[in-house]
Amino acid sequence: MTANYSNSLYKDYEKVCNKLDAVLSELTEIRKEHKKEKQELIKKIDELTKLVNNQQKLIEEKDKEILRLKSKNDRDSSNSSKPSSTNGYKKVITNRREKSDKKQGGQKGHKPHSLNNKLEQFINSGNVKDEIIEVNKNEFNKNKRYIEKVVIDIIITKSVKRYRYYPDENGKYNIPKCHNQNVQYGSTIKSVCVDLMNNLYNSTDGVTRFIEDITNGGMTISKGTLILWNNELSNKLEPEINNIEAELKSSYYLNHDESNQKINGNNYNTLCACNDMYTRLWTNKRKSKKALEEIGFLTDYCGIIVKDGTELYNSFGIGHAQCLSHILRYLKPYYKDIKHKAPKKMSDFLSNCNTLRNQMIKENNNSFSKDKYQELIEEYDTIIDEWEVELRNDKDNYLFNDEYCLWRRMKYDNKNMDKEYRGDRDEILYFLKDFKVPSTNNAAEVAQRPGKVKQKIGKFRSIDGSENYSRIRSCISTYKKNDINVFNSLISAFNDNIVIV
Repeated sequence: MTANYSNSLYKDYEKVCNKLDAVLSELTEIRKEHKKEKQELIKKIDELTKLVNNQQKLIEEKDKEILRLKSKNDRDSSNSSKPSSTNGYKKVITNRREKSDKKQGGQKGHKPHSLNNKLEQFINSGNVKDEIIEVNKNEFNKNKRYIEKVVIDIIITKSVKRYRYYPDENGKYNIPKCHNQNVQYGSTIKSVCVDLMNNLYNSTDGVTRFIEDITNGGMTISKGTLILWNNELSNKLEPEINNIEAELKSSYYLNHDESNQKINGNNYNTLCACNDMYTRLWTNKRKSKKALEEIGFLTDYCGIIVKDGTELYNSFGIGHAQCLSHILRYLKPYYKDIKHKAPKKMSDFLSNCNTLRNQMIKENNNSFSKDKYQELIEEYDTIIDEWEVELRNDKDNYLFNDEYCLWRRMKYDNKNMDKEYRGDRDEILYFLKDFKVPSTNNAAEVAQRPGKVKQKIGKFRSIDGSENYSRIRSCISTYKKNDINVFNSLISAFNDNIVIV
């Protein structure tokens, strides 16, 4: 009985051990399978992690590119070198004037400019018909005080002059060349039309309609005639142009700039040289050193050239100054969009330097003292060094390439003393060294702006038409700078009399 019970327990124990071995074997197989699955999952997780990291980097790069393109798209005339004509319908505030607490309108002590103040100027301008109209005057009130009201107006009168030439003792009619036709237009109507086209931005169609309206249909001028008058005036202004060029060549400084224009759908360029008294414009196919040499104006110029950042004029003149307004615009995106402190600090520094310079000029100073000038140079270099540190530490700068190029351009590189490129610091800060030279190139941009407006009204159809406009506009701009009446000067030119001597 005892032996059978032991055998039974042993058999049961053996069965349990066999089951346990089977379970352990199965568990071992499961662990092997799970280990493979785990390794595969870890591998997949690593792959997915790398993919996520790559995608994250790609997203960051795309975000930077989007911000860069957005910043580029937001560039306009206030924060880049783009002309104001590209602003479109965007409202751009280009000045840096701080908001004032003053109320709108005329301030206390401001000299009034009402029509009453202009009456005397109108009467003294000459050729005024001063008519007195007495209303309700009779024997009872003729000695009483009257109240006077004045109406200022102009009267357009058509005029016909008939020149009758009689023969001399030899039977010849000494008729001057200016009267080579039986019926012709006078210099006044020619000057009105040329003034409307070249000074007041009217199209040939608009000028034709205006003359027809004010003469009650008595004078209809063709567009071809208007073009001929432009050509005639351009030729008659040759002495004026020569005088302007001579004055500019002998001037202490020149503002130089260039802009694109369309002639019959093709790209051309308007080149400009001017100062505070004279303006000269040219039309040229190219915008290059060779084009300037072909014009021949700068080949023997021995003064200071105020320009933008271009190297186009570096081979001419004895010194160069860069436009401060352009530099301030270039700095703007890097403290507005990137939020860098050094560009803002540089912008404020340059603006304050210009303000200080203007105060010195008002006090009849010709330059800063050597110590003050050296102090400003050292402060400039300090800001440049701070900017370099800021550039190195900002690894997420999506405008790094553009900002680095500007920083590199504004830095004075002592290591390249023997090389051609040393940076533009001396040109940018030239306005601190020489108060006789303007701090901006705005004069050249203002001189070219009428041509841009002109193209919005009517395109130039030929090179001759564009060159005629450039010559006429050069004289008009010069007349205005010297407070010379434009209309009377055009009449004088048609009558072969020069104004600029």
